[in-house]
Amino acid sequence: MLKLLMITDDFTGALDTGIQFTKQGVKIQIAVEQNPENISVSENTQVLVIDLETRPLTGQQAYEAVKNIMLWAKKQNIEYIYKKTDSALRGNVGTELKAVADVYNQCVYFIPAFPKIGRVTRNGKHYIDNVPLSETAFAKDPFEPVKHSHIKDIITKECNIDVCCVENQIQPVQYLNTIEKGIVVFDAETEQDMKKRLLELKQHNQLKLLAGCAGLAEFLPDILSLKGNIETVYQKKKGLYVACGSLNPITKNQMEYACSNGFKRINLSAKQKLSLEYYDTNEGQEFLKQLQNVCECHNCVIVDTFDTEQNQTQYFAEQRGMSREDVRFAIAKCHGNIVKYLITKGMDYTIFMTGGDTLMGLMKVLDNPELTPVCEISQGVVLSILKWNEQKLQIISKSGGFGNADVFVETAKKLIHVESLA
Repeated sequence: MLKLLMITDDFTGALDTGIQFTKQGVKIQIAVEQNPENISVSENTQVLVIDLETRPLTGQQAYEAVKNIMLWAKKQNIEYIYKKTDSALRGNVGTELKAVADVYNQCVYFIPAFPKIGRVTRNGKHYIDNVPLSETAFAKDPFEPVKHSHIKDIITKECNIDVCCVENQIQPVQYLNTIEKGIVVFDAETEQDMKKRLLELKQHNQLKLLAGCAGLAEFLPDILSLKGNIETVYQKKKGLYVACGSLNPITKNQMEYACSNGFKRINLSAKQKLSLEYYDTNEGQEFLKQLQNVCECHNCVIVDTFDTEQNQTQYFAEQRGMSREDVRFAIAKCHGNIVKYLITKGMDYTIFMTGGDTLMGLMKVLDNPELTPVCEISQGVVLSILKWNEQKLQIISKSGGFGNADVFVETAKKLIHVESLA
């Protein structure tokens, strides 16, 4: 029976948060759909995750998309709502939270911290590894730069809504009636801080509308009494193929570390990552054949879209009149086309997709196949099974801003046969 509806703004978010329930045995269902009437919810589904793909949309578009889902959820009498946000607060955080608050005409309780990966909230400000958010690499994100550290500023620059920031020492009697409708943002520097607030909200019957990232979702099965049977099944493969579509500096460091530890790097030219018709040309087909040969000779391959020459992508895009959004989706689709070619040629590697756009690019190229999250390989690194054309593929996904420098190397150690690594 459906008890919780979770709304995400990108596909990796749906997976890295949904897996928090799967790994505790809770039956989840993931849908990429803006019209909830098109979703057929299974009888045994306890958590429905709807990815609205609103990260790249305008604030108003994102607001309307979330509002539409909330109106449906209210009509369905779904017991709990969880608005999943990015752990670095990228996207339309304010407008999407406002949509939830507006439909239900009450407060949304927001705990944005994720202490396990160094993301904490202190005195209303968000920090990553003790650096204010606006001074981190996320402030320079090519698509979704975060310009503020104070969460109230992030929310109110997007929309007009009451925001109450609650410091750790504040008691429930002080924050529960501060505002009638709006966003209540909690400080949290430890997991204990997060659990404490959830228990307070449960005690006061205020768990209806929650918001946060994958870090908070980890505690929800217990808090909301969601239970099931745990199943964790994955296979070791001959190799690992990394489709590195994220342009985040954190991902770049991970890619460079992998290449210095034995990964074979293929860097896509501006034409190869932005020209959608390239892979239909003789030159494009020849490139794909060469890449297939590379994969047959190397068990750790990384294909990336970082510029090796300054501004080469920008110059190519300007010559073709492409907007930033055009660039974003072209990169994702090109990665999708490449992976589709390789799997149709029989490549049986685990496929690691970095960035929500990259994974979504593959899903669209394959006409939205069934994808089921199985387990976390490491924090924020989710392994799923993708069913397509009677094939079962192992897909790994992570947000571009997630993970240690050795994430690709450590994943390879876990998922490649020892004899293949020899």
